[in-house]
Amino acid sequence: MIGRCDELIDIGADHGYLCAAAVMRGIAKHAYAADISQSSLTKARKLANELCLNDKISFIVADGFSGYAPGSCFCAAIAGMGGELIASILENGQTAAHEAKRLVLQPMRGTRELREYLYKNGYGITDELIVAEGSRFYQLICCRYDGIARPCEDQALLEFGAIAYAKRQPELMTLLERTYGSISKRIEKAAAAGRAPESLIKELNGVRRLMDGWKQ
Repeated sequence: MIGRCDELIDIGADHGYLCAAAVMRGIAKHAYAADISQSSLTKARKLANELCLNDKISFIVADGFSGYAPGSCFCAAIAGMGGELIASILENGQTAAHEAKRLVLQPMRGTRELREYLYKNGYGITDELIVAEGSRFYQLICCRYDGIARPCEDQALLEFGAIAYAKRQPELMTLLERTYGSISKRIEKAAAAGRAPESLIKELNGVRRLMDGWKQ
């Protein structure tokens, strides 16, 4: 999803695998591994040294985009953290984020909150992908700033992605089914305690609507 670029900055790079893969595959000419943790970047430095990539990967101990001077053709990846944290990184580093050729985001949770932020703050979502690995599901969001605010009324599509839903990936249907079962159990427990959580019922109905409309 990153696409070819002169520079890639991986925010929250940790072990540095993404930067290494990007330069080894020729996706990025140069990569910047950025992390708030010096110890995490130690792992990335070790990997770069083992793969003889020290001339193609730079390391930045920084919070978000701080410490990075955007190149003329750069992409950014922010993965493996909560959606609200990703949104705050974009907000605090919006000067750089607005200039990115492409932003690839992978929230571990808070997908609805992240998409809502993107829509409200002028980021156009260009692609989405559901990746399944073992029992885990990962949502990938590719976007770019264009300054156009968009409506975001469909809460179910905010959670799972309008583009991902349009693709009808089998992985997404599996995720919908799992989510439906999980929410149903929570509602049953609440009902046993004499409660009727309206927010959960609304969320369940949204998931059911997406499942029912899958073949349309």
